[in-house]
Amino acid sequence: MQTAPLKSLAGVRILITRSKAENETLANKLRELGAVPAELSTIEFIPPGNWGPLDQSIKMLSKYDWLIFTSQNGVQFFSKRMAAVGEPPDKLRDMKVAAIGPATAAALASLGKKADYVPDEFLSEKIVRGLGDVKGKRILLPRTDIASSSLPETLRKQGANVDEVVAYRTVVPEDLSLDGLLTVLRRGVDVVAFTSPSTVRNLAHVAEAVGLGAILKGAKVACIGPVTADAARAVGVHVDIVAANHTIDDLVEAIVNEIRTV
Repeated sequence: MQTAPLKSLAGVRILITRSKAENETLANKLRELGAVPAELSTIEFIPPGNWGPLDQSIKMLSKYDWLIFTSQNGVQFFSKRMAAVGEPPDKLRDMKVAAIGPATAAALASLGKKADYVPDEFLSEKIVRGLGDVKGKRILLPRTDIASSSLPETLRKQGANVDEVVAYRTVVPEDLSLDGLLTVLRRGVDVVAFTSPSTVRNLAHVAEAVGLGAILKGAKVACIGPVTADAARAVGVHVDIVAANHTIDDLVEAIVNEIRTV
């Protein structure tokens, strides 16, 4: 991301919709540029209902040719569970590990493991290209319970043996409500930022009676990438800004570039 002029978002009110644990990172970046962030968490990450499948996979890591992480949350839940079952992080160093993007790769690096492959485009489907010939290879894919089936299906079509395991669940926060959304919007919002398809769908769910597109009319909608943008359009939301790459820095840059032109 290129450095934007100081305070290039001065006074711009931006609604961010990540989880409570993740909102602060984006909020701080926006504040540095003079924006006024409002936080409304639309997703929450919780443990799987049963740790058994994940624990078993961790204990059998040595049988896998590749371990693929498609989110930093996957890395965090996986590493915590490794500790819980008595497996050291060092075990990852002897494996080939792919990460969907820089944030996921950074989460791996914090464990002392450099990602062996990070695709140029930060989409799950793009990971396959960098793995080489996967025919007959055993691949472990720990991720959320609502993840798309596209990646494992593509890998299996190329002859890989893929074990999918739920490392965490993505749920709607209990306190997310239409009243909460309307309260934030009444205070004034210039831009609504979505960072995943789940942030869109969960907000659309609580706003179903009125329609999310109608509620957000008047604010610009920014999406972290094309998949999130497609999810927004699917629920009737007009998308004004789409980040070139699936990263928080690129999302911020896209918002800055849009605001400069108006």
